[in-house]
Parts: sequence; C-alpha cells; structure tokens
Amino acid sequence: MKITAIDSTIVNIARSRDLATAYGVSSTTNTVVVQVRTDEGITGIGQTVSPGAWGGDTVDTIKHHIDDRLAPAVMGQDPFNIESLHQRMHSAHRAAVNARTALDFAFWDIKGKALGLPVYELLGGACMPGAVCHGFVERQEPSAMAARIEEMSAEDGWTWYKTKIGFTVAEDIAWYRQLRDLVGDEIQFQLDGNTGYTLGDAVKALTSLERIGGVALFEQPVRYLDEMAHLATRLVTPLQADESTGGGPRSVYEIAKERAAHVLHYKIHRYGGLLPCQRMSAIAEAAGLEISVAPYFDIIAAAAAHLAAATPIAKWPAGFSDMTDSILAEPYEPDGQILKPPSGPGLGVAIDEDKLAHFAAAC
Repeated sequence: MKITAIDSTIVNIARSRDLATAYGVSSTTNTVVVQVRTDEGITGIGQTVSPGAWGGDTVDTIKHHIDDRLAPAVMGQDPFNIESLHQRMHSAHRAAVNARTALDFAFWDIKGKALGLPVYELLGGACMPGAVCHGFVERQEPSAMAARIEEMSAEDGWTWYKTKIGFTVAEDIAWYRQLRDLVGDEIQFQLDGNTGYTLGDAVKALTSLERIGGVALFEQPVRYLDEMAHLATRLVTPLQADESTGGGPRSVYEIAKERAAHVLHYKIHRYGGLLPCQRMSAIAEAAGLEISVAPYFDIIAAAAAHLAAATPIAKWPAGFSDMTDSILAEPYEPDGQILKPPSGPGLGVAIDEDKLAHFAAAC
C-alpha cells in the first residue's frame, strides 16, 4: 500500500460557551483536518488544533507545514510503517509537531481499516474502558456556577467539575469559598491555574483552597518545573502537569526526574500523535505517574479514546469539548462519564463531507 494524496482543510467551529482562562477568552476552535489517500482506496482521517494562546503554530502555518513539508516527505510511502513515517516527518520539519499529529492519526486509521481492527487493538488492546471525562463549568459568579452545576449534574450525572483559577489570590479564595458553600458535598473540583500564579502566590492560594475542601486535583498553577516540584511537596491534593508536558517524551522524563507532578494531562495534538503518546506513557508508568487524556472533539476525540483504552495509567478525568456542531457523520459523545473508543475499524469515525465544506467556508 502506498500514500498517493494528502488533503488538508482548515475548519472553524464555535464553542457552546466561551472558555475563559488565565490566557484570555476563546469562543471558537480552529482545526486542521487531513485526509490521507492510498492506492488501495483506503482513506485515513486525522485532525489537529492550533495551540492558540500557548503560542507557536496557527492553523494557517499547520496547513502550510502539512502541504509543503510533511506531505512530500511521506508521499509514496507505506502508511503501515508509522515509525518510519515519523522519522521522515521529523526530518522534514522537526518543529511541526501539531501538523504531524493529524497525519499520525490518519496513518493509524488506514492501518486499522486495512486490517479490520480498531486502533486500540493496534496499540496493545483495551485495558481501560476509554477516556474518563469530567464536567467543565466556566468561571463566573459563584451563584451562576452553582446553578449550572446543579443543571449539569441532573442532566449528565457529573460529580467532578473542572474550572479555572490563577487570577488573584484574594479573588480566587473568596470566589471558591462562596462556590463551595453553594454546592453539595458530593461535588469535587479540579482547579486549573494555566500557569497564572507566581510560586509565592500559588503557595498562598492553593494551601487556602485546599483547606476550604472539595479540591480533587490542582492543574498547572505555575510555569516552571522547580516551582511545580516545590508545590508537590507542600500539598496533600494531587498536582497535574499540563503545559509542562508540551515537549512530549522528553518533558515527561523531566517531570518524573523532578517529581514535579502526580498526574500528566495529555492534549494529544501537542506531541505528534499516538506514537509519541505511547512513549510518554511508558516513561510515566515507569515513574509511577498516571495520566488524563483530553478528548477534545471529533477525530481528536476518537484518537484520544483509543489511546486511553489501551493505556493502563489513563485513570484521571479530562474534559470533552462542548461544541455547537461537528464534522462527523454520526454523533460521538461520552457515554455517561466515559468516552468509549468506537468499535469499528481504524478510528471508527467518518467525516461528513458537506459539514466539512460548510465549516471550511466559514473560515
């Protein structure tokens, strides 16, 4: 089998609700979708997103990397040889990590379709039910958040909610104390700082938030690994690294060496695809770390669910992105609090070509 053509398309879909973080407010998600075609008539699909406020590539530069650098490097090659294809892509543009992700997903999709197997079987077989999910509630006034939590818990059964901190110490403590008083004891929170604190402020804020109670996980409150390591020794609550994982396997090695986190948050588009994620997980497991896998949406969600299902340390929840629409032919959402991997061959999801064209035209 040989790769004969690669098409890339930029699409833009609105979020159901604005996402406010320490970086700013986001109302849409820009992605690049790829379709990798072969001489045997099998087409693999992939998707990646721009890192946005974290810096680096935009969707325009990602598409450029795919069309002008990566596609020529893999054209005519066998899509089964995923390790070799990664070496070729790395040689063509070593910094184009987000772009490589979309192609990696498509290669696994082709391989699974050709063999009649779901991707999780190619990754070692299912040992977990899928990607564990939590609810997400945007940062607002405590009364509005409590009402939204009550609504979501009644609809979907969520008891674990992620929301944002990392503003000012006084503001975060006062806000969380009010919120905690307004929700039931069964509700747990994952508080994500998006590197918004200095180390001194993080110590003040997180120890106070911990005393208030009901915090299940703190996520990346500070930027640097030595700061994360300091917090890991000061807190009872587990600490999750997110931004610090951006370098892929090497970052996981450094986090483990510094003992800078208990949990790693995978945003799988940032590392180059499923192959690098497997390497990351091997390092993490050897170091006694566990992971959460962010499902995002659409093709990325399917890839995330396959990875989580085949990874024994994928025990912590992450958020499924709530979008206004989808490019998929069939809805793909969590079943309760688990996003199960599709059982069909490859990634197990298909693109709706009309929707793809519609959201491409909206860019």
